Amino acid sequence: MNPDEPRQIENDPRHADWRHPVDEIEPLAPAGDSNTRACEALSRTFIWIADAGTLEQIGLRATVVLHTVREDLIEGATLEEIGHRAGCTRQAVENLLADFRATLGWR
Repeated sequence: MNPDEPRQIENDPRHADWRHPVDEIEPLAPAGDSNTRACEALSRTFIWIADAGTLEQIGLRATVVLHTVREDLIEGATLEEIGHRAGCTRQAVENLLADFRATLGWR
């Protein structure tokens, strides 16, 4: 490479002359209150998951979170299917779901 030639910078958004389409669809929120609220929600979510007694319960709680926020990541599993895989009833999973929503202040 010739030292007089400009160095090509790949995959560095700071040097891009265009913006990725996702930036137009989901623009970053300005720093401030919304970031604080998002961090608080994530913190409460992780604490709720970690408060489980065993690794199996942690996995079940993580699955309940995914069912709530991104059901597609667990292939649209129903509460009954989640309970069956975890060895508990659908009602037990529903109770966890209600507890998670209460923890975040969701209805």
